[in-house]
Amino acid sequence: MLYDKKALLVVDDAWNPEHVEPFRVGGSDCRVLVTTREAVIKGATAYKLDVLTPDESIKLLEKSCSSLKLEERHLAQELAATVGYLPLALDLAASQVAEGVTWTELLEDLQKDIAYLETLDLPGLEKYSTEEKRKHYSLIASFNLSLRSLTPEMLQQFAWFGVLPEDVNITPAMAATLWAITPRQALTTLRSFKTKALVLPGITLNEQQTYRLHDLMHDMAKRSLVSEPSPYQPHELPGLGLKLAEAHSQLLERYQNKTTSGLWHTLEDDGYIYANLSWHLEQAQRVEDLHQLFEEETEKGHNGWYEACDRLGQNGIFVTDVARAWRLAEDMYTENSSNSIYLQCFYALITASLNSLVANLPNDLLIALVNKKVWTPNQGLAYALQSSNPSQKADSLTALANHLPPNLEKLALEKALAAAKLIQDERHRAEALFALVDKRPELLPEALAAARQIQNEESRAIEALFALVDKLPSELLLEILVAAKQIQDEESFPEALFALVDKLPPELLPEALAAAKLIQDEEYRADALSALAILLSRIPTDQLFSFWKQILHELSLRTRQNLLADIEKLVPVIFALGNDAAIASVNCAIQDVARWWH
Repeated sequence: MLYDKKALLVVDDAWNPEHVEPFRVGGSDCRVLVTTREAVIKGATAYKLDVLTPDESIKLLEKSCSSLKLEERHLAQELAATVGYLPLALDLAASQVAEGVTWTELLEDLQKDIAYLETLDLPGLEKYSTEEKRKHYSLIASFNLSLRSLTPEMLQQFAWFGVLPEDVNITPAMAATLWAITPRQALTTLRSFKTKALVLPGITLNEQQTYRLHDLMHDMAKRSLVSEPSPYQPHELPGLGLKLAEAHSQLLERYQNKTTSGLWHTLEDDGYIYANLSWHLEQAQRVEDLHQLFEEETEKGHNGWYEACDRLGQNGIFVTDVARAWRLAEDMYTENSSNSIYLQCFYALITASLNSLVANLPNDLLIALVNKKVWTPNQGLAYALQSSNPSQKADSLTALANHLPPNLEKLALEKALAAAKLIQDERHRAEALFALVDKRPELLPEALAAARQIQNEESRAIEALFALVDKLPSELLLEILVAAKQIQDEESFPEALFALVDKLPPELLPEALAAAKLIQDEEYRADALSALAILLSRIPTDQLFSFWKQILHELSLRTRQNLLADIEKLVPVIFALGNDAAIASVNCAIQDVARWWH
């Protein structure tokens, strides 16, 4: 997709070099910028950022400690050097001084803790220089001193941050559930943590301040969560002594106590749990509960979790949760093949049903629903964003943008532009960009460039393939398949596969599947894979499940009507995967999803 594009991909805070590799996919005009604290990225040019200067460090300290007297300034300079001029360590130190700890006491405690940590020779630091190790030790010592200043209750509350995913915004309502206290008490505690520089200010959500954790603080909280309540070493802090899965289960129980009859879709929105419920269920190893989440129904017989997410204008949460549950369903194939096939088809049908909803809603009706206040602007935008077809998404967002408040209009146009740039067909991409030019005049050169690239593939290539297939021996079909792959017009390539499908021997099917998956346009790619679906049952059983997973995901990107037709073609495959039990399971999945989306 990015091979012939100009793009800068930013991979922030990479801890593992392997996590960077999937982003190294662009062509010669693409660049990847990686920020990392520790990882060594193979083949990358390193640009090391300096820490604060001594003068900048003093200015940072004075923000919290007002102007410093001459003697205090000397001590502050020595402290800044001790912590390696690291901003986070300086913030922690400043918060302690603001609470009454003297510079002398703080400096002595830090130096004592750092000296002790150096004697431990902590694992994982062997590759770092002495100076880098000392900075690491100074940061740990700063954390420990700040945490030791907490009351036992606040230390436990801090440890519970370790059950949260990284980079989330923490609301007072969410913290109230996390700590089993009132929202007012939670807000007071969060403010106290912020004063101590243990949490950072987050975004403003519904006119209320949220909070977030620095990733190093999150790591410290996670360690505290699982550490023993009675530490073995004097420098260690007492923890909660929980296993991670157990901690996630306890949090889920606190939330479930706030539901009606244990139904997750009845939860009040606290700005956190809807976006993270499925993640917590997976982390708690409550996979059956996650699958059950999608079986919940409202009093009117609608899908409960979908309705709840839709009500919030957060349909993306539902789509993300379906993807997580689908992945877990695939993982259980070896232990329960029929239930795995049922769940995979169940989630594929849900995905296709959502695509059908988007495909069947004209732009005029979408706009009317927003203008008549049947839907909130957020719901209308969320609906338009659901489409997996870039062309359709760009069209809907562009049409809807004029009917949204300014903040959502800006977001809609940004998403429309992003979708337009993903359109692989030159003609459709040019049309989408021209539609945006009225609102974004600066896009005119790009739209004109796309228009100049439009090329019509001659139908002679397809006609020639049709003529050759029936006249050549099977051993030459590979050459025909290679010729078909050269067809640039993605709309024509599925037709070529239809011409070849009855003649392809099983050993060429992987080659044909690989070619089909290279098609960029989702609709044409699904057409090509659908043409090949009937041949899947010829693949050896030990390879079949892998192909099945890939094709089902692709076919689910179309409408439910398309998917149902494709499932009919896949019946021999389903039987090969799980015999009659799998066929019955798929039938159940079709009926179950039909209850909510007709």
